[in-house]
Amino acid sequence: MDGQSKETVSIRRSRKRRFRVGEKGEPGRNPFGSIHPARRTTLKPGLPADRPGKNEELFRSIFEHANAGMNTITLEGRYLQVNPAFCRFLGYSREEFSCLTVFDLTHPDDQNATRTQFAQIEAGLCQAFDYEKRFLRKDGHAVWGHVTSAWLFDESRKPLFGIGLVQDITGRKKAEADLRQALAETREARDKIDGILRSLGEGLIVVDGRQQVVLMSPSAEKLLGVACRQVVNQPVGQVFADPSIPPELRQALTEGKNGEIFEFEIAGPSGRSLLSIQARVSAVRDDAGTRGERIVVLHDVTREREISRMKTEFVTTAAHELRTPLTSIQGFSEILLERPDLNAEEYRWILGVIREQAEILGKIVSDLLDLSRIEAGTGFVLNKVPCNLAKLLRQAVSHVPRRQDLHQIEICLPADLSEVHADPAKLRQVLENILSNAVKFSPGGGRILIAGRQLGSDLRLSVADQGIGMSSDQVQRVFDKFYRVDTSNSAIEGIGLGMNIVKEIIEAHEGKVWVHSALGRGTTVNLSLPLQSRGDPAMDFLPGGMMLDMESSHREKNTDRR
Repeated sequence: MDGQSKETVSIRRSRKRRFRVGEKGEPGRNPFGSIHPARRTTLKPGLPADRPGKNEELFRSIFEHANAGMNTITLEGRYLQVNPAFCRFLGYSREEFSCLTVFDLTHPDDQNATRTQFAQIEAGLCQAFDYEKRFLRKDGHAVWGHVTSAWLFDESRKPLFGIGLVQDITGRKKAEADLRQALAETREARDKIDGILRSLGEGLIVVDGRQQVVLMSPSAEKLLGVACRQVVNQPVGQVFADPSIPPELRQALTEGKNGEIFEFEIAGPSGRSLLSIQARVSAVRDDAGTRGERIVVLHDVTREREISRMKTEFVTTAAHELRTPLTSIQGFSEILLERPDLNAEEYRWILGVIREQAEILGKIVSDLLDLSRIEAGTGFVLNKVPCNLAKLLRQAVSHVPRRQDLHQIEICLPADLSEVHADPAKLRQVLENILSNAVKFSPGGGRILIAGRQLGSDLRLSVADQGIGMSSDQVQRVFDKFYRVDTSNSAIEGIGLGMNIVKEIIEAHEGKVWVHSALGRGTTVNLSLPLQSRGDPAMDFLPGGMMLDMESSHREKNTDRR
């Protein structure tokens, strides 16, 4: 061919189809209308040699009219040819592309990935690449493109040029980003809802318009004894299948009655006690006023109902406790007024009874005043001074109510444990309440041991009896207001405030109080209070051992009880 040699290069593709690239020596343009000086290269895709013009014409037609961007590029990233779709994609004209490279139009964050693809072509590690990257348009906006590029090589395996196809995937990427954002917001909203549901003390159930459960809080699961995963998307009737749940509640759930409140009892988790549940139904309406979801709020009112019951019992008991000493005072006063013939001994005995009943009456009133201060949140006003512990214990023991039964009270303290920093009047009230309970709840008599020791900077004091004891449930409630341990025994009097006041006084002293007990084995009340002085305890009985025998020779004093 005019003395110039013709070179044929074979290229293999994935389908093993052989392409021949013929190179002519004349410079000026490549077979696709190069916009840069280059030798003309003719692509002959395995067709007879007499049809190269038609193949080139077909390729050029596809190239120019394709909806996706197409280009031919060199290994240095220079554009040899761009089609109109690629120009529209990036906003540049064909003339402007002559001054630009692939790397000029690549987003900074995708430069490394692009250079890696070209390096692999140059090294002969691959014949094509396919990846997604961002381009920079002429107006400065970033757009996404899916790049597919196939390369032609000479016989020495050097890259000649690449034919690239760039599909605009900006819309898809935006949709993916929006979807990720929506999913993230959904997860965040779900986490917030889960957090709110976990923090709710009340049970919450959400029912959709199809009368199926769509949401249930952990508190509702605990109250009803079912797991959310077992009932979600299940009919309401399956969740409220317990026969103890009133049919009115099911009807309200299915018919969407708004604002209705129902109360019912259901077996607790242990199955041994009943829970009082209050249910409130709220219907959610859309803008058109159509009823949609329904929300059921379950509130455990067992405690409130128990307190209400105890308050009712307290009023009855308090009235009885107040009436008893008042009746005695009134009766014996009338005797004094109507019986001038009484001798001196009888006269003094009657006055003693009146005084004793007045003290009981005063103690009940004092407890009621203490309760009112506790309820008002004002607490106790303490006058904390160094107190002689042994003296306080002797005074408390001397005021223990006398019974017909024999009780032996022992005090065991370290010899050098003499002072405690406390309000003497309030601490004595605590000791008298605890000792009074020990005597009252030891109807068969027995030993009552008061033991103290120093533990670090605290005083540990315990009062142990050999009485009737308490069950574990009674121990858990012994400090509750209005709670009386043995309400079936009317001979043991009290209004159910003593131990609650003990707890409030000890905690006001920054101390602690707790109880150990077992039915039939007695009760031990433990106190922990800060000390003013410290020393190594040497356990010993108080002088004389302070062994007191308390036999009843007078009418039993009425005092508070646990």
